[in-house]
Amino acid sequence: TMPGGVGIQVPRPLASPEEVSSRIPSIDQINEAFVEEKLGHVLEAVRQIRQKMREENKDIPLIGFSAAPWTLLFYMVGGSSRKNTDIGMKWLNEHPEESKTLLEILTKLVIEYMSAQVENGAHMLQVFEAMGMMIDEDNFDRFALPCLREISRELKTRFPNVPLMVFSRGASFANSGLSKLEFDVVTIDGSVDRSTAR
Repeated sequence: TMPGGVGIQVPRPLASPEEVSSRIPSIDQINEAFVEEKLGHVLEAVRQIRQKMREENKDIPLIGFSAAPWTLLFYMVGGSSRKNTDIGMKWLNEHPEESKTLLEILTKLVIEYMSAQVENGAHMLQVFEAMGMMIDEDNFDRFALPCLREISRELKTRFPNVPLMVFSRGASFANSGLSKLEFDVVTIDGSVDRSTAR
């Protein structure tokens, strides 16, 4: 949920690494049907927006969107974007195997979710590592970057002509590595010197 003024809230965050297997679907369960069941309302919104754009002769791109796996893990274990902000890194350090398992599941989910957005009318896609500022460079390279590599590889394989963007907020150290992946655009934030960004 996202009530006004308090940021994103996850009512029942994961309480222990054991809950990765007891509460989270297995990677084999993540498919097109799963996305339609859990996120069909988003896909319906994409279809409705495209229909309205056609009716109004709007010739602008509709951008599909997903948070990136590390950001999703951060919310799933911390429960909030403003409280328990150290727990994401704590999970990575104390439960590396369970963290990798969860990130692999989330990577597949992001791929299927973003694919469904394209199939329902999105013109281009952005992967948003909103909590990039909550992970250090070593852990980003170890945990977050492999997820983004797989997302970019698979989405460009499925949709080679759909522009793919990535934004790692507050983690400009990642931009060089991200630029070597299959993203078409690396979005930069205010901390990056525009004169040296290229």
